[in-house]
Amino acid sequence: MTLNKRAFSLIFPIVLLGYVLAGGLAYYGYRAAVIGLQKARLDQEVFQLKSSYADYLSLGSRLLYVVRNSNAFLLFLNETDETYRTRALAVGIQDSLQSLDPRDDTFVSCSIFQPDGRLVFHSDNGQDPFSTAGERQRAFARAVIADEAPTRSALIVENDGLSYLLMSSLVQARTARQPVLSQREQAVLLQIAIRPVHFQALRTGLEAEYRTRIETSATPLAPNGELSAVVRLAPDLYARLTPPGSYLNGRFRKIAIISVAMSLSLSVASIGVLMVLVRRFVTGPVEELDRQVSGIMTQQSETIDVPGTGEVGRLAANVRRLHWELDQALKRTQRLYETDPVTGIGNRIYFNEMMERFFHEEKTTGQPVTMLFIDLDNFKMVNDEYGHRAGDALLEAVAHALVLALNETARACDAAPGIAARFAGDEFAVLVQAGPRTAYVQDLVRSILALFQGGFSVDGSRYPVTASIGVASAPEDATTTMLLLSCADHAMYHAKGSGRNTVAFHGDLPAFAWTGKSPRNR
Repeated sequence: MTLNKRAFSLIFPIVLLGYVLAGGLAYYGYRAAVIGLQKARLDQEVFQLKSSYADYLSLGSRLLYVVRNSNAFLLFLNETDETYRTRALAVGIQDSLQSLDPRDDTFVSCSIFQPDGRLVFHSDNGQDPFSTAGERQRAFARAVIADEAPTRSALIVENDGLSYLLMSSLVQARTARQPVLSQREQAVLLQIAIRPVHFQALRTGLEAEYRTRIETSATPLAPNGELSAVVRLAPDLYARLTPPGSYLNGRFRKIAIISVAMSLSLSVASIGVLMVLVRRFVTGPVEELDRQVSGIMTQQSETIDVPGTGEVGRLAANVRRLHWELDQALKRTQRLYETDPVTGIGNRIYFNEMMERFFHEEKTTGQPVTMLFIDLDNFKMVNDEYGHRAGDALLEAVAHALVLALNETARACDAAPGIAARFAGDEFAVLVQAGPRTAYVQDLVRSILALFQGGFSVDGSRYPVTASIGVASAPEDATTTMLLLSCADHAMYHAKGSGRNTVAFHGDLPAFAWTGKSPRNR
């Protein structure tokens, strides 16, 4: 086991244990905070429920008081004609109800029961103001009469599923006042029913949000767990809202995952930092130097970073300098290998490599390749009459002119620039990624021929040199690099035989003139 592995085995469990403990404490702290915030929110929402219920309770008390003390109610109690009091005097009571609660969205009804529990009057502000009271409203009225309770309220749910807040009060039949014990058998029951729409909406919303029902009871309730809210809606009505245990599980599960991920991430980061320091100051810079030298030898890296000062630092600097000098020498050799020494442009080796690359792209992308094979006419005469120095200057000038014409044509046609190379002696070759009939190739041919109109001028001297150009393309004329070169060579000799200083396209040559062999070999 290496020193780095030993250090890792020692550091990892200690660091991991520390972050796991910190993550656990953070999780439980967050859990307590979430429960506290949710408990406060739950208490606030239950308090809003209580406030809404209290509003309806207050409305019921006021309605009960006003109706009980109204002249219409007193006349109703003292009237013996049932038909008259039901049809005529009930209108006064209904007007009293409407004047106290003129809103259209609150359903209010008034019912009067005889001591035997018989319903003798019912009026409401609904669509049918003289409809009868519900069965559970009647049952509550009979229970109040039986218990002889002076005043009682309750929240019931009728058979139609609607909730009603009931306010009931025993009233002396003659005086409309609260009866004494000896007169309770002659007292009637006045009952006000209110449909608490807003309260029921709040209750339904809370039950949907917390995915549980709100418990109600006539006896006091205690909180059921750490996340539970209890409220007293009325003197004899309590409500409790306890979300299920799964309500916060998703949030707790998420923070648990985050805590574990953070603990592991911080552990890994801390161990990484410690291992970096150990590797730097304990295992020593020699190992780093060995790694970098090995990377150079296996061609996985290109440079060496000096790890520090001292003997190892100086050794690393010397190795880096030696590597840099070797790399520069290799690049110079590569440039000399692919560059023509006379013209400074690419040579035949460079041209063949680029032609292989263009052919590969043609097979994968379908982009055609066109080759221009250029031979200088009367170049031997220049060498014989003016010397080889003048011939070399002419070749260099022609090469630079070809490169300039190639770049300008590509820029004018918004096309990718091709390559130009000296093929051999007075022969040049141009390779572009375009079809032979495109404007790019046509303009390039015209630009090259225009360079030799009236000869070619070099340093003020004009030489009677022209150019013969052969054009061939792939895949139209050839499917291999050797065949493309042979086709361009053949077309160039055809142009030379046609009077020179012209161009010949291999696709335009007669079929009998093409044998598949270069004219050089005939």
